[in-house]
Amino acid sequence: MQIEIVILALVIGYLIGSISISRVVTRIAAPTTDLTKVKMHDQGTDEDYYLTNVGATTASMVLGPKIGGLIGILDILKAFIPTLTIKLIFPDQPYYLFTGGAVVGGHIWTIFHRFRGGGGISPALGAFLAIDPLGALATNLIAMFLGFVVFREYLLALMLGTWLMIPWLWVSKGHWEFGLFAFLINLMLVLATIPDIKRYARARATGKVDVASAMEDIPMGRMMNKMMYRLGLSKKPKE
Repeated sequence: MQIEIVILALVIGYLIGSISISRVVTRIAAPTTDLTKVKMHDQGTDEDYYLTNVGATTASMVLGPKIGGLIGILDILKAFIPTLTIKLIFPDQPYYLFTGGAVVGGHIWTIFHRFRGGGGISPALGAFLAIDPLGALATNLIAMFLGFVVFREYLLALMLGTWLMIPWLWVSKGHWEFGLFAFLINLMLVLATIPDIKRYARARATGKVDVASAMEDIPMGRMMNKMMYRLGLSKKPKE
């Protein structure tokens, strides 16, 4: 690999990832709204709190679930398109791994907004779809089934799919670099969602968490709920 191309792939990915689509859409639809000061009610702890991340979930609290879902899809494409583009330009070299990882990093720690961005799950999915679409779909379906049906755990349904990509990429691609890439993606996601994980743990300890209801609070979760309903594995989600 050429170090110049690696640096270029990282810079391109980070700058694209740093574009806060949730802020752009909110500025158009609700220009007086500050996404850094959005409150949410936690049904598990019965408390109100400010959302720490500024992404599709935060925007959906202001603009509604449909626009929040659209932002989530755009965040997926934000990582999918540049990662796939670099992959097609350099099919014999894994430069696209640097691009995909940098997009996720830029989304979480955006340089344009004092390093305060979104949680990173949507762009992570986009990067994985560009690298291995079958793996991304299979691991997320497994995660949804285990989270919704077997263990009834919200975080399992939401995040296990990205963790399963570590062994999937390592084995399917036959190179440890792919497994390391998936691990670093997951490490960034954990760092970005530590406050949410702590809050969920407290709510889980009270026994007040309902997995389907919890998933309805985030755009990615709503999409998962609808998919599981169509597969006949959950109740009809909210519209």
